[in-house]
Amino acid sequence: MQRIGLFLLLLFTTLFAKGQEPDTTGNITLFEKAPMGLVRFYFDDYYYLVDKNCAFKSIERVSQFLVDKNVFHADFRDFDRNGTVVLTGYHNQGVKEGLFKAYHPDGTLKWEVTFEQDRPIGDWKYYYPDGKPMLTVNYDEAVVRIMAFWDRRGRQRITDGNGSYEFRMPFTFYNEYGYPFFERKGRIRNGVPRGYWTTHMVDHNERKTLYTEEIFNDSGMLNEGYNLFSDASYRTPMAFIPTSYFYTAERLLSKPCNFDDHSGFNTYLSEKFSAMLKSSPTLTNIEDKFSYEVSLDREGNPTAVTLKDALATTELNRYLEMALNEIPFYFPSLDQEGNPIADTLVVYGNLSVNGAGQFQFHSFRIVREKQP
Repeated sequence: MQRIGLFLLLLFTTLFAKGQEPDTTGNITLFEKAPMGLVRFYFDDYYYLVDKNCAFKSIERVSQFLVDKNVFHADFRDFDRNGTVVLTGYHNQGVKEGLFKAYHPDGTLKWEVTFEQDRPIGDWKYYYPDGKPMLTVNYDEAVVRIMAFWDRRGRQRITDGNGSYEFRMPFTFYNEYGYPFFERKGRIRNGVPRGYWTTHMVDHNERKTLYTEEIFNDSGMLNEGYNLFSDASYRTPMAFIPTSYFYTAERLLSKPCNFDDHSGFNTYLSEKFSAMLKSSPTLTNIEDKFSYEVSLDREGNPTAVTLKDALATTELNRYLEMALNEIPFYFPSLDQEGNPIADTLVVYGNLSVNGAGQFQFHSFRIVREKQP
């Protein structure tokens, strides 16, 4: 994943000065000129910039763009693969202002909200694909409040910020448990969660498994949170309301066109390693790189893991080798017909250790022997 600010500025300068289409190293096209002085940007489902010919490209944005400030400007429209408008809004030199509207794939309204000085104000209203109301979230105060909620049968379960809430959301990226959805359930009082809440993992066959238990105080703050899968307490609750990914577009982050990045698996590796190896009092101010080799069967199970490019110290490598064997699964490689095959992977990563000895693993990249 890359922040492309300076790269984008230089590329735009060349694009408009010479009147040419962009042709970056490796023939990657993240944006190009559109009629009437506009620019067309190419994003994946999560609003990361991707090559226009990438299989994961799913959204195209047409907007003005201020090269000197590196920001979107004026009205914009986002289109899906079928050319259907999925989002409209307005930027004033990069600042969100006025009414934003998102649409379901059939063109019906999905949600609407007004921004003022880049912040949502008033009610953010969500709708089911049939046009019926689903959820109203209020942003007038510092605390975000759920004010109304209707279930899929059309029954209003929350009125004036009070009632019961049961809402299902997809996992944004890869999770090692293999569940595509999680479901939040509990009581809402004065717009915020109150008392005992649960989160269940949900599979495609509607089987549910208890994932977390939480206790919220009268102010909606989490007092206790317990993850049954990892057998650990936590202090930050999972999401309550639908996630909006369009904010990411303004950060101008790009992703390579491969499934390990698109699925979030490389991000999962960063988080997994960082969670396993948190700190060391004897190691500080380190920047280093490493790589390891994984022999993978056709089901994605590691059969052998070997450290290739080691870190600088014996102590660090001892920690690292312990962590390598804790990754239970990798996405299998595919043959030309799309069938999973056994393969050998080389995984590259970076380690940063700050002055307090805290570890951060990042910039993971996977190279597959039998699949580009």
